[in-house]
Amino acid sequence: MSAVTSTSTRHSPSSRKVPSSLIYEEIDGVAYYYRGYRAVLSRQKNKEDIMGASALQSAIVSLLIHILYKYLPFDDYLIATNEPGLHMGPGNNLSNDIAVYDQTSLPVPLDDKYFSVPPNVVTEIDVKIDLPTNLGETEYVYDKTQKMLDFGVKKVIWILTKTQRTLIAEPNQRWILTDWNDTVDILPGCSLELGTLLRSKGVIL
Repeated sequence: MSAVTSTSTRHSPSSRKVPSSLIYEEIDGVAYYYRGYRAVLSRQKNKEDIMGASALQSAIVSLLIHILYKYLPFDDYLIATNEPGLHMGPGNNLSNDIAVYDQTSLPVPLDDKYFSVPPNVVTEIDVKIDLPTNLGETEYVYDKTQKMLDFGVKKVIWILTKTQRTLIAEPNQRWILTDWNDTVDILPGCSLELGTLLRSKGVIL
């Protein structure tokens, strides 16, 4: 799988300068902006309008965090949410939805910078960037996933609400694409069946 390349034609948002607050992440020195950022530049929306999660995305994050805290030993793991940043090197600053860290891998005390060590597990819910015309959603998902695995992340899980599919990727293993009715192992002793959890909250799939 090819890595996202840094070229001047890969992503040219606008001749107008884009505020850094609209950058979602940076890959190989290329800035990728929140989906809908053009509406902010044209003053049709404000930043809060495009940065908020949908009701379904929020419900999924809430249920995942509940499961993680229920089954993972509290003293052994830190569960980071609210788009924790992951600094993987110069020009590579990613954003995650949920990142599960081995507590012993983290510096003490934590500072106000991005995490710079690989999490055990990253869970992403949907693509949140404004995709350039020459980059498809599948390519972006694959490229970002491979970069995180190369950095040392042990498992990357993508939950895609549009297709109700889940992608599970681990280093040196075949990637698995399944649906929300299948059981997904997050860490030893911690698994979930997303469809069942959502239906328990009245979400009709």
